Amino acid sequence: MLRWDLTITTGLSAKNLVIYMVATFLALRMVIARTPVMSAAPMQAAFLIQIAYAIFTWLMAALIIQYPGYDLIPNGINLKGGLIDYYIFFAVFLFGVHDADDAMKVIKWMLLGAVFANLATILDTAGLINLGYKERIDGRTQGALGESNQYAAYIVLFIPGLIAAAVANRGIRRLAWLAGALVSLVALAMTASRGGIVGMLLACAVGGWLYRHLVSYSRIAGWVLGSLAVLVVVLSFSQYGGLLTERVFGQSANIDATYATSGRTEIWADLFAAMAQQPVTFVTGFGWNVYWSMPFHYSPHNHYFALWFNLGLVGLITGCYLLFGSIARARRASLHAEPEQRRQLIAYVVGGVALCGAVFFVDLHDPWVYFWMYAGVVTRLALCVVPQPAPAPERRTRLRTVERPRDAYGWTGAQGRR
Repeated sequence: MLRWDLTITTGLSAKNLVIYMVATFLALRMVIARTPVMSAAPMQAAFLIQIAYAIFTWLMAALIIQYPGYDLIPNGINLKGGLIDYYIFFAVFLFGVHDADDAMKVIKWMLLGAVFANLATILDTAGLINLGYKERIDGRTQGALGESNQYAAYIVLFIPGLIAAAVANRGIRRLAWLAGALVSLVALAMTASRGGIVGMLLACAVGGWLYRHLVSYSRIAGWVLGSLAVLVVVLSFSQYGGLLTERVFGQSANIDATYATSGRTEIWADLFAAMAQQPVTFVTGFGWNVYWSMPFHYSPHNHYFALWFNLGLVGLITGCYLLFGSIARARRASLHAEPEQRRQLIAYVVGGVALCGAVFFVDLHDPWVYFWMYAGVVTRLALCVVPQPAPAPERRTRLRTVERPRDAYGWTGAQGRR
């Protein structure tokens, strides 16, 4: 966010070095304390299956098939940073947090970090500070993450958590969290990302249905209308109000699907046409990161299609399970949690659905790190609040004595022989 160059060498940054050190410390502590490593076993298994298949396809693509322009070392570094590191971040925050109180503290600091990033974006755009953020050629802000659509996906992931924190507090603290949520909404509007807005609307619809037994529609309507009124007033004094209106109501309403989707339908058609030329790739995929070595003009602009193209059904199924599995686990835990914890679990469900909707229209790179940190903490919180099944009572087997036949004098056969 501060535009500091944290690169130490190729494939290693200061951020990754710190997380590797923490991971090593946690691993040693778990070995010494004999801590079980099977927490969230299905999610860890999905990660490891995806990593193993990615390594296999990477080696096949580089050494056996030898796609033109596909290099072994750069794509291996990309695999480490684009998949293995995500698992490490998830595992560190899963095992580094011990109980529900720790999880709630870490979630609070993540939310504060999101507010700080969004506030820095607004101040830089307004010219009050200079952090070197750049705008796109069409005037959309790219924010702290350096790309409008990715930044929008990051914002919608944390907005529900900010609202949940506001509901959980009173007085000045509530106003502070509400201000953070409003700052995030303004930053989202400045990105003018239709993918982020679609993801947020989808999350509201899905969340409203999943938690319909908890929803007070009259109260929510008041919050929504009040927030929209403030947001409209703020945007009316900036250039982003007209830009957002033109993209959402102008470009999206165009009858030409290619123009309405900013060329995405054409990109997806080319992607599936390449797979149709080699039908087996609908099952196997082309190999890790092969899309970027092919003569496509643009990125896939779809997380799910990119997984399918590169890693086939294995990548698509495991990738979808990792996203939706963590959301489902948080949803189940929210039915048993205390009110304060329940709010943040619900917020993760809603924010996760928003991100899942947003990545249908954008490729994520940097924001995945924050998502897997968030997912690791929330998964630990879910494991802490869900009541564990009581061990089955030990069954005691009663020995049955076999009555031996006796003779007329009361002796058994064995005694009579003795």
